[in-house]
Amino acid sequence: MPHTNPTAQAASLPYPYEPPTQPMSAAAFGPVFKAMAWFILLALMVWCWRLKIDWRSAQGTWLAVVWAMLAFMVWHIQRSRIVLDHLAIEQSWMWRRRVTLGELAYVKIMRIRGLEHLVAPRIYVRNLGGKFTFFYCHDRAMLDEFARIAQALRQHEQRV
Repeated sequence: MPHTNPTAQAASLPYPYEPPTQPMSAAAFGPVFKAMAWFILLALMVWCWRLKIDWRSAQGTWLAVVWAMLAFMVWHIQRSRIVLDHLAIEQSWMWRRRVTLGELAYVKIMRIRGLEHLVAPRIYVRNLGGKFTFFYCHDRAMLDEFARIAQALRQHEQRV
């Protein structure tokens, strides 16, 4: 990754936002949400096992494939992280999500206050090309930082 000066990057942003000097990194999903995902996956496995299905049949194969897909998603919920640095917002997931700060056109934080432990907060981002991306973020400090970015973009939009 090329090393650039964070203050030079901030000066090149078209909106009044000062990115963090050190990268911010946090889990995308909270511990209660992760525990619920694992519980649902394991409870589904127990329920499927008790169905008395012939696992060598097409029905058993499809059920195993569906359960494996859910396990793949739960594994990524467990490992997913979000990073905000002076260049971009990036999240590891089943695929990598990345939007550079210079391309941001719109940021909105979507969450249900008081239920962040059950419903993972989302950061809705649109770039200058109109492409929408969702990021998941559980960390309060990072949510506050995203609120600062959204405010800076609104200020810039009002001036233009």
